[in-house]
Amino acid sequence: MSSSDRTPRRLARIAAAAAALLLAACTVQPLYAPSPTGAAVTAKFSQIAIDPVDDRVAQVVRNKLIFDLDGGSEPTGAAYRMQLNVTSAESALGVTAIETAPSYSLTVSATYQVTSLATGQIVLRGTSRGTASFDRITQEYANTRAQIDAETRAATQAADDIRVHLAAAAAQGVI
Repeated sequence: MSSSDRTPRRLARIAAAAAALLLAACTVQPLYAPSPTGAAVTAKFSQIAIDPVDDRVAQVVRNKLIFDLDGGSEPTGAAYRMQLNVTSAESALGVTAIETAPSYSLTVSATYQVTSLATGQIVLRGTSRGTASFDRITQEYANTRAQIDAETRAATQAADDIRVHLAAAAAQGVI
């Protein structure tokens, strides 16, 4: 074997050793695993009370969060309070020759903030969005039902995104 045959092998070994050292320093852990303090993420979820909201789309987001965080029951000994502000916007996706838009996109934006009841400090704040599309036809009832279904799908997506942000905050010990 010549020395030129050994050089690629040597470089491959060095690269493999460097990769092993980099991966050894990695601190990846499951999202719902206990936090470094030992508290489980799901136990932290049951300490978050969600303020009442005043419209249908916001209620879908709130109900989904209540169910996902604590199985559908309101917390009795809440340590945190979440405020939700939910808006929805509709936009036309395409225009036909007679200037009607048969397809629409509906976006639900949920702005939230989690406040510690003990200190009064805001510990987490963010905005989550969900998008769903629907088609309009010549029947008014079908259009209304399609829009309501799209709002529900988009609100569910926004609530799922909020739950992931809450889980990440709880895993980091913020909540």
